[in-house]
Amino acid sequence: MILAGDIGGTKTLLGLFDPDTRSAPPRLLRSYPSRDYPSLESVLSRFLDETRPLLPDTSVDGAAFGVAGPVIAGRCQTTNLPWTIESATLARVLGIPPTAVALANDLVSIAWGTTVAPPSSLRTVNSGSEVPDGTRVIIAPGTGLGEAIIGMHEGVPVPLPTEGGHSDWAPTCPEEIPLLEWLWNTFGHASPERLLSGPGIALLYHFHIRTRPADPPPLPQDLPDDKIPEALSKEAQKGNPVALSVMKSFWKLLAAEAGNMALKTFSTGGVILAGGIPEKVFPFLDKAAFMESFTAKGRYRDLLSKIPVKISSDPDIGIKGAAEIARRISRSNAHSERSSV
Repeated sequence: MILAGDIGGTKTLLGLFDPDTRSAPPRLLRSYPSRDYPSLESVLSRFLDETRPLLPDTSVDGAAFGVAGPVIAGRCQTTNLPWTIESATLARVLGIPPTAVALANDLVSIAWGTTVAPPSSLRTVNSGSEVPDGTRVIIAPGTGLGEAIIGMHEGVPVPLPTEGGHSDWAPTCPEEIPLLEWLWNTFGHASPERLLSGPGIALLYHFHIRTRPADPPPLPQDLPDDKIPEALSKEAQKGNPVALSVMKSFWKLLAAEAGNMALKTFSTGGVILAGGIPEKVFPFLDKAAFMESFTAKGRYRDLLSKIPVKISSDPDIGIKGAAEIARRISRSNAHSERSSV
């Protein structure tokens, strides 16, 4: 079997997959609260202890882990967790060669996941005119904001990581200027991730309450920030005007950032929104308003209107992408072994 992991700031998902069949579901899948563990190695050790009795004759031939943070030379200091992860250490825990383990940015895993995802797992926001070999971009709001590019080389996808979520954020209208100033005063820097993430929804809520004191807050004052997105979503479902206003702001900001990335990467192959949030707040999406914000780039409005925009509805697309990376490593290693015989 191959082992795949999707390592996020909130949860760590680990699973065993068939090495030969992309469409096959995982043989075994486990989820662990990331912050309950001091390291990925401790989570992995628990996973192995739990799965060995269930699959006693199974061996792991290759592994890949998508990690929320920059990966450099097989090492990652995670952005939203106090973990340092190294592929060589994970290989020792698994008892396999270091060449059989890959560490990838989590958005690279998601990007690989979109390359093997069935069309039925994608919701259409804008049909556009897809260029089959065109560049694509993945934007994934979750615990943080991840962004990745999928280039194409001779018909083969080439996912590329970015840390674009930590670049500068700029207002697109006068009403957003006070939000920029508030972010500057609070954090010293305004980035897209500050707004387009779970914590970002909480920030948008606090900003709304701060700047519109006449609107009665729909949530308890002492509610922890990590509980606000879910509670706000429930209030929006009830039609609460404050909650609906925050959701509208979130989608507008996400559309503007998606349009920026589409221009910077010339993503004629399309834009895919993934991560834990877009699917959850999909009921509050106004597609026409989204595309108005997405295309509001002056002279390039017409070009952007032709770019397909879709939303991934698969919550496990990250780990499926990691499994695809592990498959490719396993095949490459097997080919190298045959060639050396």
